[in-house]
Amino acid sequence: MGWVVGGSAIAMGALILAGLAFAVVRGLILRRRVKSASRQITPLAEGISAGMREIDAGVARAQAGAEELSREIEELRVSVAELQVIGHHASVAFADLRGPLGWLAGIRALAKFRGR
Repeated sequence: MGWVVGGSAIAMGALILAGLAFAVVRGLILRRRVKSASRQITPLAEGISAGMREIDAGVARAQAGAEELSREIEELRVSVAELQVIGHHASVAFADLRGPLGWLAGIRALAKFRGR
């Protein structure tokens, strides 16, 4: 029975060594794959980061442009309001002038007609 315990211990040791060897080999393979993937992913990540920086700069420019456009629209609204007031006053002035000018135009036409 002594040889069974000794044989079992040897078999167990061999299995443990085989398991450790298998784990070491798989670990080395994993390490190599991680390095390879890292080398492939690093340029992609840098490209994505550069793209994000460009997008952020574009968004900042768009926001600045929107603010400037908003200011210009407000200035145009003020100008339109001023022109509406001026137009109203001009309309009233023309209406006031039409009366006397209408008489003058009529007198002139009458003078031309009589002069024939």
